[in-house]
Amino acid sequence: MAIEDVIFLGAGASASEGAPVQKDLFSEFFRSEDAHTRNPESAGRLNRFFREFFGIDIASGAHGLIFPSFEETLGVLEIAIDRGEGFRGYSTTTSAPDVQKVREDLIFLIALVLNRTLMEPRGYHGTLVKRLKGEGRLTSTAFISLNYDILIDNALTELHPDFDLDYGVEFTNYTRGLNWRLPRQERSVFLYKLHGSLNWLYCPTCVSLTITPWEQRRAAQLVEEPVACLECGMPTAPIITPPTYLKGVQNFFLHQIMRKAEAMLRQVRRIIFCGYSFPDADLLVRYLWKRVELNLGSRPEIYVINEYPGKKDELRKIEKDRYLRFFRDKDRVRYLGMTFHDFCEHGL
Repeated sequence: MAIEDVIFLGAGASASEGAPVQKDLFSEFFRSEDAHTRNPESAGRLNRFFREFFGIDIASGAHGLIFPSFEETLGVLEIAIDRGEGFRGYSTTTSAPDVQKVREDLIFLIALVLNRTLMEPRGYHGTLVKRLKGEGRLTSTAFISLNYDILIDNALTELHPDFDLDYGVEFTNYTRGLNWRLPRQERSVFLYKLHGSLNWLYCPTCVSLTITPWEQRRAAQLVEEPVACLECGMPTAPIITPPTYLKGVQNFFLHQIMRKAEAMLRQVRRIIFCGYSFPDADLLVRYLWKRVELNLGSRPEIYVINEYPGKKDELRKIEKDRYLRFFRDKDRVRYLGMTFHDFCEHGL
């Protein structure tokens, strides 16, 4: 069935389920007991990192501290790794991979926080998927997500065997019959995760990808005990990449997903942004939308759903202006006063 609608999921969609918003991610981690008892070595490195990089003293208590965002923190480290450069006291050499260790600690951090805060989600993603199924529109709807959590993944997986979840990439599980199988074309629902996912384990040795269904906590376990690749037995790591002004998509699988998302978006009738404020840092995503907009075979309607209790009028105006100044067909951009929960239950 041809794809008619694409639902684009930003951080606000996960926040509606109970996940912390980006600015609260680090304070949420350091307030928890898990931060120090689950892996004290990792927590100690992060304490030192935030003190030496940002002048933040965790020992004084996480409450009230102003942390940088997860994306800008991880972005600084990834640029250093890409350039083979380090910082005083933080090397990128093979003999002293300090920057790489802190990067792994940050992934451990986000996995731990998301696993804890989303243990009992409110179920909005499940409501959305069930509504689409009941309307007979699930296979004509595709999802694009910038979120690392697996809320929408699990909601779609629950519909198996009636429907299969298709991420647009191949997993080692396909050939080994382990927890996942090749999606059936006529029953597939597409989910393209442009920034990676906490349940994808990447092997840089044989360039393969393994999925651990239902388990975003596996990323946190990797810090304690690395998971071996199913193909070659070497250590794996979750695919997590932040949006930055400078960094492009270098991972083979994320590049593949980006291309498939672009090809799909050229044919759709409606694009529905949920919980996404269109931040300036998402330059690569902006590039994707501009390529799509200028190479479209049709002119889709664009709906923006990002309302939530307590939102200020000033912020609404800033977000609306971002969308309107970016998209060429401004008469087709509709900024709705609707929450993600409302959309999940009732649609447009």
